[in-house]
Amino acid sequence: MFSLSFAMLTISQVCHGQKVKNVTGKYVYVVSDNDNITLKEAKKKSIELAKAEAIKKAFGEMVTSDVIDTQSTTNGESSRSYYWENTVAMAKGEWLSDSETPVLDIRYADGKLYFSAEVAGRAREIVQAQTELHWATLRNSDGNMTETTEFSNNDRLCLQFQSPADGYLAAYLISGDDNTSCLLPYPKDSDGKFPVKAGHSYTLFDKVYDSSAYHYKLRTIHPQEENQIVLIFSPNPFVKCNETSRDNRHPGSLSTHDFQRWLLRCQRQDPDMVVDKKWIRIISPLK
Repeated sequence: MFSLSFAMLTISQVCHGQKVKNVTGKYVYVVSDNDNITLKEAKKKSIELAKAEAIKKAFGEMVTSDVIDTQSTTNGESSRSYYWENTVAMAKGEWLSDSETPVLDIRYADGKLYFSAEVAGRAREIVQAQTELHWATLRNSDGNMTETTEFSNNDRLCLQFQSPADGYLAAYLISGDDNTSCLLPYPKDSDGKFPVKAGHSYTLFDKVYDSSAYHYKLRTIHPQEENQIVLIFSPNPFVKCNETSRDNRHPGSLSTHDFQRWLLRCQRQDPDMVVDKKWIRIISPLK
């Protein structure tokens, strides 16, 4: 047994409704001779981009950006050995209906086709849940659990989580090599969902508490590496992203860019979805 100070997850749902506005937008989509796109596809894309601009102008964007830093130390001098940054943005709303027929103008100049689209319609703002997540990353060293964000090479990672409401949970690990691994749902969960019950305290990734759990070890080839844990909770069912499968003992993975785009799409579709991130550090002792 062990004693661990752990803050309960509390949820404060959005109390204000989603805004609906009359919006207008313009966009010029440029197609060069080398682009492999049909005239019909170009027309449709220019209109969709004009709608996205109208929504951004009215409600703004949902933007996520992550920087993964890998630090190395030589003769006591610290230096940055790896740097990666990714930013993804999407319109913070959804198009409901056209109030006017889209206007499209096509012209050819300098070897390029210019599709100018103007749209007018009604759009709804996507309001994200204002939920504060409190959860813990644990180091499992020979069965001894310690709440920490600093790990040694080959330490086992566990998470502790508790929710006041029934829902669904997912956990991902973003590493420093443009790679994101799905830790939860487990590979065995063929439906891609991990349900959680209100009031139940979960110690994840440990078979002592869940016989069906998977064990995960944190590893790095660098003296020091920063990784990020992404926790996703929603009272509504959602399915994990489509990653490349590995074997039954290891999580699937995908590029971090594809993961971020999937996550933003989920947040657009589910205003109750809550995403929280925590940095962890992996230290490899000098040989």
